[in-house]
Amino acid sequence: MRALLSKDVNFSALTTEKNQNIVASLLTLKKVVQAGIHFNIPIYQRLYVWKINQIQTLLEDLKNAFLNNHELDYFLGGIMLSSSISGKIDLVDGQQRFTTLWLICDTLSIENETLKQFTYVGEEPRIHFSIRDKAQEYLKDSNSFRQFLKENGEIINGVESEISEIIPLAEGRKIVADILKEFSKNEAFDVIEFGNYIFSKVILSQTFIPSNSDMNRVFEAMNNRGKQLEHHELLKSKLLEQISKEKRLTYSLIWDSCSDMNSFIEKSIKDVADLNWKDLFSNFGFLKTNGSENTDTKYRLDQLDIVKLLNNQNQQQDSKKNLLAILSEEQSTDNGVLSEEVKENEYSSKKIRSIIAFPTFLLHTLRVFHANLYGEGFNSIDVNDKKLIEHFQGDTFFSDDEIDNEKNVVEFIRLLWDLRILFDRYVIKWVYNDELKEEVHSIDKLQISKNNRFNKDGTSSETISIQRIESTDEKIKDLVALQGMLYHSQEMITQYWLTPFLDFLSKQKFKSEDDILNELEILEHELFYSTYSDKLKDRTYNVIFKDKSVYFKHALDTRSYLEKSYGTSYPNYIFYKLEYVLWKNKTSLCQKHSLNIAKWHEYRMTAKNSVEHIYPQNSKEENKHIEYVNAKIFENLVEKEINPLDEFGNLVLISPGMNSEYSNKPYQEKKGKFDSKKDIDSLKSALIFKHEKWDYKLAINHREEMIDIIEEYSKRLKSHLIN
Repeated sequence: MRALLSKDVNFSALTTEKNQNIVASLLTLKKVVQAGIHFNIPIYQRLYVWKINQIQTLLEDLKNAFLNNHELDYFLGGIMLSSSISGKIDLVDGQQRFTTLWLICDTLSIENETLKQFTYVGEEPRIHFSIRDKAQEYLKDSNSFRQFLKENGEIINGVESEISEIIPLAEGRKIVADILKEFSKNEAFDVIEFGNYIFSKVILSQTFIPSNSDMNRVFEAMNNRGKQLEHHELLKSKLLEQISKEKRLTYSLIWDSCSDMNSFIEKSIKDVADLNWKDLFSNFGFLKTNGSENTDTKYRLDQLDIVKLLNNQNQQQDSKKNLLAILSEEQSTDNGVLSEEVKENEYSSKKIRSIIAFPTFLLHTLRVFHANLYGEGFNSIDVNDKKLIEHFQGDTFFSDDEIDNEKNVVEFIRLLWDLRILFDRYVIKWVYNDELKEEVHSIDKLQISKNNRFNKDGTSSETISIQRIESTDEKIKDLVALQGMLYHSQEMITQYWLTPFLDFLSKQKFKSEDDILNELEILEHELFYSTYSDKLKDRTYNVIFKDKSVYFKHALDTRSYLEKSYGTSYPNYIFYKLEYVLWKNKTSLCQKHSLNIAKWHEYRMTAKNSVEHIYPQNSKEENKHIEYVNAKIFENLVEKEINPLDEFGNLVLISPGMNSEYSNKPYQEKKGKFDSKKDIDSLKSALIFKHEKWDYKLAINHREEMIDIIEEYSKRLKSHLIN
């Protein structure tokens, strides 16, 4: 058996029993069409499982690559192929990614006929699911799913297990359609050209293995293959070369501790550097008092000289005790100095996951570093993890020719450490909630406690406990809601708002959590609730130097904007923004409308991607008698080219799902379903569904209330600017 790298692959020859070669090549969708490949998903492959986060991340990455330079290729990763007894080609590895690509192209083919060459081979979908007839039928005809739905769009009771293979595909298709619709609200995004870009510029690395290969051994080899060095590991090696050997270990440990984004920094540095809690916290006064307890509102890990601590630690590990040190220890004991035993309880923290990956955090750190170094007017880098090494290599400050290159690298890694501490203190993470059995956004505070016990023999023992617990501070809860709004409404893979926020935190210009919340509210309003059209990478960098006296000069005119009746063309952001403003006003709103305040307190921002009408656009025949707007008002609105159903008051942003794709439920059914839920998933919906009926007049009243609330919120932010 030979391994070959080939530019042009004859797939017909590879599928024969005589083939004993493993052949690798690069594939575009255009080449797939030219080669006439018909893919088969083997039965041993799991069902399609991608959800909104994975789909959105892929689509946003594709969109950014397309908008940045549509002439460059986009590498999507690898797939493994083999011949199939059906005459098709088995997709052995890479099915989730490839199926998502098919769903994207199938959706885009509605406006771009070229993509139908890829999505179909004759009358059949280009991908085929073995022994999964319902999934295959759905790919061929999405309307086939209707037979399993009631008239109101809900799944018929008892058929859920029967159609389990269809549901994730239907949800995936809807998510793709909603995200592409949101992209299209940007005038710079050409949906047809985007389809052409995917067809000709998206590249897959394919490896074809012979049909008689032992699949068990293939999968074992795939699972056991060595992990390739990631870009940030290569970057670390290059930067550390600029530091003298005696300092290199210290800064390598700092880098490694910061790179573990799915652990809190205190646990990461302790494990990476083999420290104990007393090493990290003994210089804080509260540890000198017996039975004390402290939270991170009073303790600051960034006040610790981490470089000095690690240098001392490294020296102690490298050196051996000499006779003088031993005698000195014996003398101190003989002089009556009590020996002390230090015990450390297990570190306590829920399972966490960062909202960004380490390469993204490095790029935000570099942007803050540039702000400190170059100041205003610098052409800021974009947050693109594929260009991580390129951005650092292109920076003369880190080049081999730079005289102060060691100083520059040291300053960057020190900044990386400082920002990572602040990131863990004031930026949301995904935290697993045992009660809900799912991840939720949270900012968990650090709690440290110590107890001393004196023993009868004159010795003492000290126990130090460290844990992360959810903050109960109302300002922190508001900060979680605000950042949740930003996380879900902005690009998941870039989160550009982090650059100015981290820069603000690093300047230490705040006295309390209230100051931090106010700053981020003002930043968010200036950056996103505006008519700016410049690139986010520039806007979020330049705002660092902007005089706050000119903030909000380009803010949206709330009344004018929300009276436009844009319908589903309103961006998702405006609904997320409103959710946060309603959250801030939850107490007064619940009192005014006699709503359940306990439910509102439990509300949290979740992923939503579909703007829907409360009163349906297409009422079923049996609901035609329900009047939304009377004929006279309707005629007047039509003359003004206004669709009353597209009124902002009649719109909500809902969670991803498939039911909305197939139904136009009447208001009463939607209200009943909303009221039956244990939790509130939309505060705007809660204010709408408190009504027993729904019509155009109530929609207008609701819109006016939303305008008043946002305008009042904007006034409050302006008053903070003045003060």
